[in-house]
Amino acid sequence: MTLSNGWYNYDFSVYHDQLAEVAKWKRVYWLDSTIDQPISDQAREDLVLGQVASQLTAAKRAGKRVLFLTHFAPRHQALMVRPTKVKGPQMERSFHMIRALMGADQLGDLLEASGVVQTTYYGHLHGLHPTFTHGGVTYVNPAVGVNKKRMNEWQRPTFMEQWAWQTKIVDLDKKV
Repeated sequence: MTLSNGWYNYDFSVYHDQLAEVAKWKRVYWLDSTIDQPISDQAREDLVLGQVASQLTAAKRAGKRVLFLTHFAPRHQALMVRPTKVKGPQMERSFHMIRALMGADQLGDLLEASGVVQTTYYGHLHGLHPTFTHGGVTYVNPAVGVNKKRMNEWQRPTFMEQWAWQTKIVDLDKKV
């Protein structure tokens, strides 16, 4: 099993080439702005990719299969369909700025090219996201979702019922 918190490089957004603009928005509105980061988001993503590549290469040499767990979305296909409530230029801009901080396709590229990853679990996204397969890797988001006054993503009445409903059981001994 390989764990990675992952990171992001803005590629999921139409602002992917406006690095300073996204970084400025992030400093004002995003929770990650409180994390001491001596390097840029792009450099941090490159560091993560290098570490993961090394781990996957070692797993391949050892003849191991890898169940990959990561926080951020490793494929833009994981992002939910555009919400209908995004209206007006300010909401449109926020929507795309948020997308910039969701993950990076380069991680998915690495997992798919590795030859040792068949399943990847990821999070970070709100809502329910269907399992999908891309490049021979199946991507699963088992997130519970949030239940607040303005947004309820739960399909069950209590947290424990929602958690149990979303729990995935993986048999690591099963040969695929």
